[in-house]
Amino acid sequence: MAITLNNGFQMPVMGLGVWRMEKHLVRDLIINAIKIGYRHFDCAADYKNEAEVGEALAEAFKSGLVKREELFITTKLWNSDHGHVLGACNDSLKKLQLDYLDLYLVHFPVAVKHTGVGNTSSELAEDGVLDIDTTISLETTWHAMEDLVSNGLVRSIGIRYCNYF
Repeated sequence: MAITLNNGFQMPVMGLGVWRMEKHLVRDLIINAIKIGYRHFDCAADYKNEAEVGEALAEAFKSGLVKREELFITTKLWNSDHGHVLGACNDSLKKLQLDYLDLYLVHFPVAVKHTGVGNTSSELAEDGVLDIDTTISLETTWHAMEDLVSNGLVRSIGIRYCNYF
C-alpha cells in the first residue's frame, strides 16, 4: 500500500525508522527488513547512522536483494544546516551511498548556528538557550530544497511534522 505524493511518486505507507538503531545492528536490521518486505526507510543526519544504513543498502543492491528504484529513502536536513542545504544533502547522499533521495525533509523548521555540514550538534547562546540563526528564513531554506529537486538530487521535499513544540 502506498500514498501518492503531489508529484505523483508513491511512498510506501509503512516504513522502518532508523532512529536510535545502534550502529553495529543497522546492517542486519536493514537487510532483514528488506527481506520481509519493507521498502521505505526513514533516516536523518541527526540519527548519526546514515553511513551504516548506506553500507546495508549498497549490500542489498549489490547482492540483488532489491533494486534502488524499489526503495523509498527519506532523510532530513538538520537545524544547523539550513544555510547549507546543498552541502548537507550531498553529505547524506554520500553516507547513504545513493544518487538521489526520494524524500528530503526539513527536520525542524528553525535554523540554528551552523556547526559544520555533517555535524548535528546544536550550540547554545550565551544565555543558555539554543543559538537561533535569525539570518536564515524558512523561505530561504525552502527555496534551496526546491533547487535540490530541480537538480535531480531529491524527488520530493517537505517539512517534518512535529507535535512537541
